Amino acid sequence: MSLLHIPPVEEATGEVKEIFDEIVNVRGSVPNGLKLWSVSPRALKAQWAGIKSILSRPKEEQKLYTIIRYLASDENGCTYCIGLNGSMLINYYGMTQDELIAIQKAPSNAPLDKKNKALLIFAMKAIKDADSVSANDIELLKKLGISEKEMFDIVLAASHMFVVNTLFKTFKVEQDN
Repeated sequence: MSLLHIPPVEEATGEVKEIFDEIVNVRGSVPNGLKLWSVSPRALKAQWAGIKSILSRPKEEQKLYTIIRYLASDENGCTYCIGLNGSMLINYYGMTQDELIAIQKAPSNAPLDKKNKALLIFAMKAIKDADSVSANDIELLKKLGISEKEMFDIVLAASHMFVVNTLFKTFKVEQDN
């Protein structure tokens, strides 16, 4: 049970109801993690906008962002996000449990193309030891055709998981049924 009172989806009103209706249209239901955001409609709106931005990308990029959420959540010990993103990787992207274990051990094992694998490795380096990122790392990514915007966006997404994980762990978000 969440430590905060989260009204059922059916009781949502106003902007929260509009966003929940959109989430249901896209996903079929509102995950418990997104329900928590309804405590702050402004934050829910921003979180959903970020998710929609990722969903508008090509499938390979969506997979990359899901792997990043999975690995960042593993790094932070957020069981809710590990479970949600792990099930997405299995159910939407066809990964196996063995592949999930392999990418936990080494992100370089991720079933991604060269560019997205490089972005994944860079993002994980950034969240594990930001001080170790160097100009050489940036140049190597540029040589692969990766823009500075792509670098920024991927580190933003990875580091945003610290915020999400902290919220979910603090307020005890329950696994979805």
